[in-house]
Amino acid sequence: MKSTFKDIEKKLKLTTTGFTLVELIAIIVVLATIFLVTFPVLSNTAKSDENNKYNNMVEDLCMAGKSYIYANIDEFKGLSTVNGQIDISIDQLMEYGNVEKGLKDPKTGRPIKNNILTYTVLSDYSLSCKYTER
Repeated sequence: MKSTFKDIEKKLKLTTTGFTLVELIAIIVVLATIFLVTFPVLSNTAKSDENNKYNNMVEDLCMAGKSYIYANIDEFKGLSTVNGQIDISIDQLMEYGNVEKGLKDPKTGRPIKNNILTYTVLSDYSLSCKYTER
């Protein structure tokens, strides 16, 4: 029986399984790069979501305040002229039932009950709303 060069090579060749150290380091570098690129994007998305929740809350509070004003228009003489202003506390809206009690700021998690909504009559007699935190 004659052995060929290929048969000898097959007998001498050691079979290895797994990854080499260089391959493992390369995989770690690639994964770290992916993490470093995606982490700021995910972080900004969470902050953006938080800001959207906050802006939606302020918009909802302004709408609740307008509803309160229209339901009690006789109490608000300051709104009879252009540039007239009034302040409404969130406490008033909670007592009246326009805003649920225990409402919390989405950014801080603190209750918002002492905050103020300032309404100003614009030249077209619409109301602008400004939310002030205390």
